[in-house]
Amino acid sequence: MRVSYYQANHQHKLIALLLLGAAASAWGFPWNQDMVDQPSAKPQESVTPSEPNAVPIEGGETLPAPTTEREIFAAKDAAATIPNPVPATVESVARGASFYQTHCWVCHGEHGRGDGPVGVKFVDPSPVDLNENHTQDQTDGQLFFTITRGRVAMPFYRDALNQRERWDLINFIRDRFGKESGEEMKNSSDKKLVAKNLSDRQ
Repeated sequence: MRVSYYQANHQHKLIALLLLGAAASAWGFPWNQDMVDQPSAKPQESVTPSEPNAVPIEGGETLPAPTTEREIFAAKDAAATIPNPVPATVESVARGASFYQTHCWVCHGEHGRGDGPVGVKFVDPSPVDLNENHTQDQTDGQLFFTITRGRVAMPFYRDALNQRERWDLINFIRDRFGKESGEEMKNSSDKKLVAKNLSDRQ
């Protein structure tokens, strides 16, 4: 028995309607809520990961973060009493050197003078010179505060470096910078004094 074109077309339409009806009725089955009912972590409900990716609430870090300039200065002054728990061993300084190359060199430069390839693009404020007394006279706790919280154009690094790594970085900064600058300042002062004496004699 041959089926005409019109009969075949009618059968196809009927099958399509049956399939659509079956699909529509499927919404009444339990699995239609699977995506809604699946386990999901809502905002503020997820468990805080452990170090090194977490932001700790103890151990010398000030949380919540200061929000005004006055609070920042007060918090940094308070951080002066935080002791460095990591001895400045050769291993610690070496680790700090690696962290410096990864995170600090681009702005502060090889010699810490703020002349890194990114640092030179800043006009105001420019990256601080790590050799200057302004930096070297700060306590380890204050340096830890700045690395943790950031300052002005400097981003914070509490997510990039865990606490131990930040102390390693500080040990490197102490070991690597400041000495040469201090000697240069002494030589510069001596030269100015000699120049002044020569000028007074003339």
